[in-house]
Amino acid sequence: MVFRKKKKTATSYSDPEALFRDLRNRTVEGLLSHQSDILRRYIGEAFDEPDVALELPTGSGKTLVGLLIAEFRRVTRQERVLYLCPTKQLVLQVCEQAERKYGMKATPFVGKVKDYAPTDKHAYQSASSLAVATYSALFNTNPFFTSSHLIILDDAHASENYIASNWSLNIPRRDHENIYFGLLSVFEKALPSSQVQRFRSEERDEQSVKMIEMVSTASLVAAIDTISPFLDEHTAGTDLRYPWSLLHGHLAACQMFFSYDGILIRPFIPPTLTHAPFAEAKQRVYMSATLGLGGDLERMTGIERIHRLPIPAGWEKQGIGRRFFIFPDLSLQGDEVPQLAKQLVDEAGRALVLVPSDKKAEPYVELFDDREVCSATDIEQSKDKFVADDTAVAVLANRYDGIDLSGDECRMLVIEGLPKAGNLQELFFMSRMAASIVLNDRIRTRIIQAVGRCTRSATDYAAVCIIGDDFSDWLLLDDKRSLFHPELQGELKFGAEQSADRTASDFVEALKVFLDHDEEWNDVDADIREHRDESIQKMIPGQNELFSAAAKEVKYQYRLWDEDYESCVKLSQEVAALLSGNDLRGFRGFWNYLGASACELASVQLGRDDFIPKAAELYNRAAGCLPALSWLRVHAARLAVREETESEDIDPFIESNIERMELLFDGRSYTTPHRFERDVAEIMNGLASDDDSDAFEEAFRRLGELLGFHAENSDGNAAPDPWWVSDNSLCLVSEAKNDSKPEHAVSVRHTRQAASHQKWIKDKVDLADDAEIHTVMVTPARTAHADVRTYAEDVGWWHIDEFRQWARDAIGVIRDLRSTFTGTGNIAWRDKVRGELLEHGLDPRSIIKTATATRLRDVPNE
Repeated sequence: MVFRKKKKTATSYSDPEALFRDLRNRTVEGLLSHQSDILRRYIGEAFDEPDVALELPTGSGKTLVGLLIAEFRRVTRQERVLYLCPTKQLVLQVCEQAERKYGMKATPFVGKVKDYAPTDKHAYQSASSLAVATYSALFNTNPFFTSSHLIILDDAHASENYIASNWSLNIPRRDHENIYFGLLSVFEKALPSSQVQRFRSEERDEQSVKMIEMVSTASLVAAIDTISPFLDEHTAGTDLRYPWSLLHGHLAACQMFFSYDGILIRPFIPPTLTHAPFAEAKQRVYMSATLGLGGDLERMTGIERIHRLPIPAGWEKQGIGRRFFIFPDLSLQGDEVPQLAKQLVDEAGRALVLVPSDKKAEPYVELFDDREVCSATDIEQSKDKFVADDTAVAVLANRYDGIDLSGDECRMLVIEGLPKAGNLQELFFMSRMAASIVLNDRIRTRIIQAVGRCTRSATDYAAVCIIGDDFSDWLLLDDKRSLFHPELQGELKFGAEQSADRTASDFVEALKVFLDHDEEWNDVDADIREHRDESIQKMIPGQNELFSAAAKEVKYQYRLWDEDYESCVKLSQEVAALLSGNDLRGFRGFWNYLGASACELASVQLGRDDFIPKAAELYNRAAGCLPALSWLRVHAARLAVREETESEDIDPFIESNIERMELLFDGRSYTTPHRFERDVAEIMNGLASDDDSDAFEEAFRRLGELLGFHAENSDGNAAPDPWWVSDNSLCLVSEAKNDSKPEHAVSVRHTRQAASHQKWIKDKVDLADDAEIHTVMVTPARTAHADVRTYAEDVGWWHIDEFRQWARDAIGVIRDLRSTFTGTGNIAWRDKVRGELLEHGLDPRSIIKTATATRLRDVPNE
């Protein structure tokens, strides 16, 4: 027939369950009880809510629930529906499930808009088919999906970076050196000189790259007239022009972060309701296996209030599928661990390997060079290539979610590296602000997603091999493990028990039993269930306070975006007041800082000087909470007002050292004792040497690192021996003479050499112009040549026996501090470190006082 007949009125359904019964082409027999329960709650209490969150465990049929809600509204209300997934592979998977399993029509939209088929576009626009696309298909400057009535955000827990990227100007140093160094030159006076020195360096130091610095709002606003035209010019014709177009004119509402690897400019919370295609939907439904209770979903999505439909009754203890955790680091060392990973994969067949970076991926690509190795790009479009090869290994960098492998598709998962932070803002919160508590729920969620990549249904099972102490710590330390669901806690406790004091062959044999999944495994599975029943999931500290504050935080961000600075002053103080208690002190400090910034902006906008004293007060309050951020005090001093703070006067040197200690402890995985004790043994053995100057000097340098100094050494002629620097303004430089004879006196030549070190440091080391430089000679000599006092100037004398005893005592204090270290961003641990260092005279000032207490000029003559 040439002409098309008028479409008949759609069948009317009272609820999604009635619609489901009419889907005759489905292969799923019926809805599970918990699926029916949450659908009924949705119809009964959330159908007309603008923002709704559904929580269902991974593998419990969350996709069917979301598709039924979408299809019900499409059929009964003729609504245009957009279903969002994190990756292209999941888009295709959802569409396949919709048609093959559930009998619904769902159209995938992947690739560029210009490549969308006209018939597919018409099907979405006429509400004759569900549209399924990635987050980036909606969150960009020119999306096709501009008129959706219903938007479903699947895996909402993973949405933060996908959503925030629309308002994030991310400038990688390696790709945009001109922009990176151009902006660094603009803000070098606003950043600590030690940080600028690191950022300008051509050598990428693994510890230094973790040092993130934030430009204050006051400094950012002062430079807007300079950097706006600069970015207009230098982002033109690049992929940066799109996010810059959204931030242009709103820099005062953004935070700016510098690291060695790049620069990030973004608002603290993405202002999603300024994006019409998202904001104008009748309803937005957020689906996740773990919604969290600390308001993180509101912060990630920029939505003030979200109506939550919690996890159905009965799931408080029981989980989905079964995982057998293997922790090789509890028994094996060095090269034994990757070799075990290869043996486990050889036994299991196909395997998925998740790592935090491309650099971490390279060793695994080499390890499995005898197999077909798939990358994220390979399986993002389709997992067919991976599934078709019984020995394939997929090695994915920084992809802890968005990949679903069920049943026999994959029974072996290897994970190395904790999925800590996805962007510089998160890193700054964790490392510099001691506010990791705000992100604990986000990290917990990422871990849950990572370990569940290969257990996607109630009867699914997979082994999970955890490599790396930082990840193991999160899963083994009770204060963090207790944050997980009881089922996962039971699996982790069982895995830890089975991984202690084992050989590689023991691990392989245990894996065989698990993969057979017969009666022998069923007998030990009862132990996991017993652990589960004994476990209780604990709240994240400060969880209720964080949830209460979230709505005001979101409102603050929109007021800031709209330049309503007076409202921002009020809201920021309300948020800070809600964030009570020591656990939230770092985050409270951040909100006091935001309040101070808002006061300055309001003062300029409204021409009111009465905001300035309040700004100074809030800067000081922020500094009291965040002693490591020395520039907060600078801004308070700039406003020439001193108000009561939450702490006493702050020593910037000790705060600098505490930060470095924390980064060192985290980078060296000191949350467990064996790596710490190995390093300590090497240091003490080196310091004990009487004839190996290289070993002694390297141990001396590493001791400084352990105490939180930036420590270096040089083997150049007339160069000093190790020097320790705190905060770029305080330096202790040494002349080490461990190989001198005790009966010999300190010579004039050695004294002259030591006295010249201060000039060498000034010439060769990039320190602050007013930096203090102190020199000490460490020597077994107890007397000095008669002419030494002529050349000694202010060189200190530290007898090597006393130095070694001091080092042993210092390491004892550090050992005690290590025993309570649980990861970065723990403000209570920083407080303990500060107190212990001060009590034992191990703060930078006291160390220099000890090292130079006796001057070389006062040593008795021979």
